Amino acid sequence: MTIKNFRHGRLIIEDGSLPVPMQKIVTFSGASFTFTESRTRNIVRDRGEIREVTVGDQIPVSWSFSAQYEDRTSFRTLVDGVFNDQVDTVTGLVPAVPNLAAPTTYDYEQNSLQVLSTDPMAGIAAKQPVGTPPAADGEFSENVGTSNVERVIAVPAIDGVNVQPPAGQSQVQFTYDGVGRSTLDPASVAAGACTGSINYFRLILLIYDPCDPPSVNDLTIGTVVERIVIDQAWLDEDSFSENEEADEVSFSGQAIVEKVLIEQVN
Repeated sequence: MTIKNFRHGRLIIEDGSLPVPMQKIVTFSGASFTFTESRTRNIVRDRGEIREVTVGDQIPVSWSFSAQYEDRTSFRTLVDGVFNDQVDTVTGLVPAVPNLAAPTTYDYEQNSLQVLSTDPMAGIAAKQPVGTPPAADGEFSENVGTSNVERVIAVPAIDGVNVQPPAGQSQVQFTYDGVGRSTLDPASVAAGACTGSINYFRLILLIYDPCDPPSVNDLTIGTVVERIVIDQAWLDEDSFSENEEADEVSFSGQAIVEKVLIEQVN
């Protein structure tokens, strides 16, 4: 078992979307990270004497992480696999006519889709009920979105968005809460995986120089000295404590890897 304590750092949660995964980046303080790498061995005996030792069954790495965050949405990303406030540009639209099932980059959670406030169409944007074809410039609607409660893959209808942009506009920027795909099998959601399948994710811990810590508001500030990666991870337990200035969050789970990747950053 390895235990690491950190004063300052960032936690990056990644899903398995291709070619660009969704990310949730959270700045933390006062963190503790523990992982255990286990191995099994098969002992081959001949009349009681050990003749050979071979590699046994794979055992997942167990891990736990606790820290103080100011970003309260990180809890839902780990628990439900929802990446809030994704900005997505839907291109190739035909102006002034209904565009049905225009594809979004990621799967979105139902009732989260909105036109970005800075998009040229924002002033006339009018959201319609789910599945309603637009009938006028500025109208848009969701198709059936996806849910990902308890990180169990739902079988979604990936039908994008219905939208009628005004004359002269062939793309619209939307914002929505994206639903993560599994890092083990990114195509499984689109294909309609078994609803009992677990959705795996990737954890990346960035550890910073105490003399040059990260900023909550500026991702370019700070010097990274160590990078820890746990791939194909899943969540077993979580706890949440709300405080006035920051939330205390703890997570534990396992991962289908034999080793945790730890890299020193020069």
